[in-house]
Amino acid sequence: MSSLPVSEPAVTPGAGPEPLGAYRRPWVVAIIAGLASFVDGAALSANGIALVIYQQTSGLTANQVGMLTGIVTVGLAVGSAVGGRLGDVFGRRKVFIVTMALIVIGALAPTFGTDFWLLFAGLALLGFGVGADLPVSLATIAEAANDKNRGAMLVFTQVLWVTASLMMVIITTLIGGQGRIGGQVLYGVIVVVGLIALLLRLTVPESPLWLKSREERRLGIHTVRADKVQVRDLLKPPFRRPFLVLLAFFALLSIPGNLYASYGTYLAVNVAGIPVEQFIGWTLIAFPLGFITLAMFMRLVGTRARMPLVIGGGLLVATAALIPAIFGVSLVTLIVALALMGGIGAVFAGDPITRVWANESFPTMLRSTGQGFVFTFGRLVVAGLSALAPAVIGFSPNVFFLGLAMSALLGVIIAGFGFHGGRIANEFQHEQEPDPEYAAA
Repeated sequence: MSSLPVSEPAVTPGAGPEPLGAYRRPWVVAIIAGLASFVDGAALSANGIALVIYQQTSGLTANQVGMLTGIVTVGLAVGSAVGGRLGDVFGRRKVFIVTMALIVIGALAPTFGTDFWLLFAGLALLGFGVGADLPVSLATIAEAANDKNRGAMLVFTQVLWVTASLMMVIITTLIGGQGRIGGQVLYGVIVVVGLIALLLRLTVPESPLWLKSREERRLGIHTVRADKVQVRDLLKPPFRRPFLVLLAFFALLSIPGNLYASYGTYLAVNVAGIPVEQFIGWTLIAFPLGFITLAMFMRLVGTRARMPLVIGGGLLVATAALIPAIFGVSLVTLIVALALMGGIGAVFAGDPITRVWANESFPTMLRSTGQGFVFTFGRLVVAGLSALAPAVIGFSPNVFFLGLAMSALLGVIIAGFGFHGGRIANEFQHEQEPDPEYAAA
């Protein structure tokens, strides 16, 4: 296969802003690399559905289903940290080809296997591969873009994530009642999409910005991107502030979105007495609303409207979580909360804006490392609280919803103070400049 044409990286530090979109077809790169988000959404959605099917058809126990669900979460968290660091050390291309191969191999086990330990190994590999792939693929997209389209391209990856989730729901609706074959088809989709993504990624060359950074470092040219390569640099100015803000913001906004997505059906069945199929049918309302909101955010994320939308989105997430607490847990309040939280609020204040901020806030050789740690921390926090959620709901659903609202409110306050007024620089505009430490010396 032929490679996408790419311009030659010129090593000229301190010569002013560079043409950042070195790929001639950046949106093609965004789609190819963005398939990581599609696989991420498909894997998470398929796992939650298919394991229940396998429990009914393959003799998995409830404890085994819990272990298989948990190992995927652990794999995602560990993979994000490991893959993010490897993407900065060895380059984007090498890592995202290997990680997509791991995803395909991991998904083969639950597609064709029935033995518990085979499923355990396969899902561990799948979770690790998805987690490791995401920060590297997002860094690739960010470095293929320019300041005008970078935000839109990164938000677009969330469109792919939602599309994958919708596809899993549609497949389940059509064949979910046909036994084990339903789960096999869900995991099989991951295998097929992963293979397509792997082949397409062979056509994508290495990131020109990463190549420039590596060459400047080899030649001893002291630019910001060439010198700031150690993990400890994330805890030093000027990167400490965005790193800590993103750790807190992503974790706090992930709590309401993920816990409500995980336990919305549980609440419907066990608190409101709503049949599963009835509730699942109504949840489809959130998908078209989410697509419309994402399309709007793609157009506005690169403008001055960004921060007002983030703050408004966070407040809407908090408000949505309070609706069942104030008006009682019913079909109407649960669906309204889902639509407002997942269809609008979390789009503006959640994963999409985290992807934009994380890529803007760190220089090239720390870009995937920084966001990898952000994703890892957020997923570990959510995993820990997910284990406690059933007990909290059993004690009081109102306490559960109040906790979600407080988490969203605190997260948006931290982001508002942390990123408001341009206090955190866009590193794409500054990383090619001379390192201030060496300039001072």
